[in-house]
Amino acid sequence: MIIQYNTGISDEEHQSVLAKLKVWGFRVQPNPGSEGTTPETHIQVDNVFGPVTDLHRREISNFDCVRQVIAIEGVPQNLALLRHGKHQAVTLPNPHGAKPVHIGGDYPLTVMAGVCAVDKVHTLASHQMAKRAGADMNRGGAFKPRTSPYDFQGMKEEGLQVLCEVREEVGLPIVSEILDVRDIDLYMKYDVDLLQIGTRNAQNFELLIEAGKSGKPVMYKRGFSNSIDESLKAANYIMEQGNENLIFCLRGVKGIGHSFRNQGDLDEIVALSQVMARPIVYDVSHSSGKKSAVSGIGNMAAAGGVDGILLDVHVAPQEALVDGFQAIDSEEELAGMISTWRKLRDLARGSAR
Repeated sequence: MIIQYNTGISDEEHQSVLAKLKVWGFRVQPNPGSEGTTPETHIQVDNVFGPVTDLHRREISNFDCVRQVIAIEGVPQNLALLRHGKHQAVTLPNPHGAKPVHIGGDYPLTVMAGVCAVDKVHTLASHQMAKRAGADMNRGGAFKPRTSPYDFQGMKEEGLQVLCEVREEVGLPIVSEILDVRDIDLYMKYDVDLLQIGTRNAQNFELLIEAGKSGKPVMYKRGFSNSIDESLKAANYIMEQGNENLIFCLRGVKGIGHSFRNQGDLDEIVALSQVMARPIVYDVSHSSGKKSAVSGIGNMAAAGGVDGILLDVHVAPQEALVDGFQAIDSEEELAGMISTWRKLRDLARGSAR
């Protein structure tokens, strides 16, 4: 809940409310918001975190110093647009290139493009192609969670090393999926810019907690069988560690008789942007599973106002270690897609205002 106090409350009055919240075991984050420029119009606000019920809200409302209590329903308060007042951006410092990368808020559409699975032969050329086409970040999988134990599981630490060597050459930040809490130190060693929590680990709460504690920006992917409510609550494990740099990624869910690899959740871009303050990224490759669908699905995502687009590219998809059939291999085609996506996103944001 959010507690909004009357103007000019005394410290003693405020402390009486805080004492009650402490008894209940709730965490309080002061928010010294204001209306107007004079002390008389200053409004003090507390954000309250915990298992808040209607009974708690009613009791707090009875304090004379409380102006109103606002319930945060559905979306965890850390993620709620109501709490923040505007959409938040995540900034990735970029010591490897010319400028940092901003995702969300009022910044232009961010494109994350690269190989699904890192290899020694084609990763550099693929990531260079993505940069020339207009990508802001490179994606690359060193550890690969696979349905079958016989499928390629990634190059693991060697893959991280290759990915980071390529980063030095290309000059773009990297995002890579982490699978296990035991690998946190490894990802810190290679200074991976953005940690990705994949769909198979969407409710691996220990991993979510440790990723949050790492201090690194984290991109959380919706679980392919999880509801939005379940996914938001799971993502909140990351922010509850004091990590404000959370990005929410949609990638489709398992459907019945659908035309593509997954049933797309494009409508959730619109729904979430109305209630959630975190940046939203859409994975156009893994939602569709088809190279031919990437452009059109990206158009829909951008027109829906998504903050970023994630996709697979590969200069020799027939030799890709994983998912070559959905990777874009033409620089000209990729550049055209990115240009169109950015225009559509700008139009969508302009009409929303």
